[in-house]
This record gives sequence, C-alpha cells and structure tokens, in this order.
Amino acid sequence: MKSRSDAQLRYKKKESEVSACKPEDMVDGKPIVPCGLIAWSLFNDTYSFAVRNQNITVNKKDISWKSDRDHKFGKDVYPKNFQKGSLIGGAHLNESIPVSLLLLICCKTFITCVG
Repeated sequence: MKSRSDAQLRYKKKESEVSACKPEDMVDGKPIVPCGLIAWSLFNDTYSFAVRNQNITVNKKDISWKSDRDHKFGKDVYPKNFQKGSLIGGAHLNESIPVSLLLLICCKTFITCVG
C-alpha cells in the first residue's frame, strides 16, 4: 500500500500532490498534509506510559536517520487540514511545527516493509 505522497513530504510547494493518498487526500477541497493512510494510521493512535502512576516522557529526539531528515523529508513541510475530515483518529498535529520525526520513522518503516 502506498497511500502517501513522497513529493508532498519533501517539498512545501508540492502539498497539492495527493493522487497517491486516497482516501485521506482532501478535505473540503483542500489537500491534507501529510496525506494518506500511512500518516493517518500513525496519528490515529495515542499512547502514554506510566510506572507506579508516574508518567514517563518518551524522548523522540534523533531517532530518525540524518539522511532522511536532510534529504528525503522537507524541513518546511507543515501539517494542514489533518484530522479535519470525516475520519477522525486519536491525535491532532500542531500546524506550527514541521511534520514530526515520528512521521519520518513511520514512513521509513512502511517504505522498508511495504514499499
């Protein structure tokens, strides 16, 4: 299953390239960024960890490959229209923060396992 747009994840100016993202491609005539079922399924799940009723923070810093951060995914790509359609999952993305490193890991996993 593809259901993602590599061009959209790399270049801000290509946010409208959603042809490979159905059914999570558009909402109210506007492109969803990041589009596709891969991104939607990642952010559809929410989780937290605790030990003896103490919340544990998950450190997601530097968990992606530097080559992906620098060359495969754009640093100026921000979420837009995510979780605003008829299918609503468990998480929302802050539209003032670039697409997260967690998405980079998810896409890398899917590229390796499915692609």
